[in-house]
Amino acid sequence: MSDGDNLGAALAVLNEAERVHYDRLVATTALLADISFADILVLLPAGGDGRPDPGDTPGGDGAGPQFVVTAHSRPVTSQTVHPDDLLGRVVAGAERPLAALAASTAVSANGGAYLAGQQRWVQSLAVPVNFTGRTIAVLLREFPSTSDRVWGRLEKAYFGLFRRLAGMIADGAYPYAASPGDHDHPPRVGDGVILLDAYQRVEYLTPNAHSALRRLGINGDPTGRHLAQVGFEPRALRLTVAAALPHTEEIERNGHSVVVRCLPLIQEETLTGVLMLVRDITELRRADRLLITKNAALSEVHHRVKNNLQTVSSLLSLQSRWLEGSEAKEALAESARRIRLMAAVHEILSEPDGDTTPFESVVTSLSSLLRESLAPPNAPISIKVSGAVGPLPSEVMTTMAIVLNELVHNAVDHGFGGAAATVAEGREIAVRIGRAGDELRLSVSDNGRGMPDGQLQEGLGLTLVRTLIENDLGGSLTHRSAPNGTTVQITAPLATTDREAYRRNPEEPDDFWDDAQAWSDA
Repeated sequence: MSDGDNLGAALAVLNEAERVHYDRLVATTALLADISFADILVLLPAGGDGRPDPGDTPGGDGAGPQFVVTAHSRPVTSQTVHPDDLLGRVVAGAERPLAALAASTAVSANGGAYLAGQQRWVQSLAVPVNFTGRTIAVLLREFPSTSDRVWGRLEKAYFGLFRRLAGMIADGAYPYAASPGDHDHPPRVGDGVILLDAYQRVEYLTPNAHSALRRLGINGDPTGRHLAQVGFEPRALRLTVAAALPHTEEIERNGHSVVVRCLPLIQEETLTGVLMLVRDITELRRADRLLITKNAALSEVHHRVKNNLQTVSSLLSLQSRWLEGSEAKEALAESARRIRLMAAVHEILSEPDGDTTPFESVVTSLSSLLRESLAPPNAPISIKVSGAVGPLPSEVMTTMAIVLNELVHNAVDHGFGGAAATVAEGREIAVRIGRAGDELRLSVSDNGRGMPDGQLQEGLGLTLVRTLIENDLGGSLTHRSAPNGTTVQITAPLATTDREAYRRNPEEPDDFWDDAQAWSDA
């Protein structure tokens, strides 16, 4: 089986509650790797019901159990012993005897192991992941058997934390029954650590944590004192002590922002201390505020452009009232309609999430406007929109809105005989949008009467469409007219910088045009 199949088969033996406990543990393996200066592996039994066979214990008569590596985290505080990712690998109990021992006895095991694949010895600590009276997995800490690292106070404090958390894993108290809450900038060990004892006095804090406190206006060394005595008592800490559950809080003071995550340390159902992770996110928050300001400014620009366009449209409408010639009035009305459509696009872009609005949503809104403005109640037109492309740059979206307007208007005029036609039902226009690779595709089909000679009339509208597509977007336009309908198809390349915005949407199938043509031929 492949690594992915091995992973799926190993996870399948966990029930719902066990899977939740397992997922919470895996979410914290990066923390455990950092404070233990070692690679952290999570092993699940390969196949079966997930329960180790007593005959497979080291020294027994069995051939030995097999495990699947279902999680692998490397430390940022030390060198890894596994350059290759082990996720999904099957490992034999004979090569990881401590893991097999921990799985069968539900007790942690410490010692050395020889990795035949790497032809090297490693030091190993196997911790049983016990949950509701059963060992569901094994957490394995592996690090070099020899190291030149000099262990100072920080290293000793970090590893002491790991041993306490490892004991909680074996007791079933870690991971916690509740997660510490999501945060967009969660702290890690390297950001800063404050260790509190059972009475919430500071036992140890790292230099990075000390710097974060000083930015909040807390001077002096808080070691041996309560944080409240130095003017720092996070609400998250009070909640953690009261409920023995993790909590996260963001604190702003003196122009600085710090994220605090509090994790209770428990032994034999008694709170023995609190691990506080702190991170200074001042620069990140400044960047967030700057981005919000820029987005607000861009939204205001779109809003003002919309207002200006609406003013121009109103001026054209007023001007048309002073004219007597029908052709002049119709020309001004056409110009006013095009401008109102552009204003509608900028109105959508001026909304808070305008830049991320999918183009298909804009097309749906514009189709409603066109349906109301081009067809009177006694001659309704059905405009059906299908397909998806995701967000488009504002300039492309505006251009495509003008193109859609002209194509739909062209279908009404030439396919259905204009807005004054008295046909009561059956008039349909299909708009299909999509993409294929790096190409944007748009087709507009109608079930009208078509052109007698099969060719569209190159009036102002179609000329405008061709100019916008070919000159502004670098695309192409093709059309086909028959007695039972007309189809106009447009293809335009997407900018390289915008490709990521479209990857979230599935590509259109190769028969995109066939489907559009089949609709027209129906």
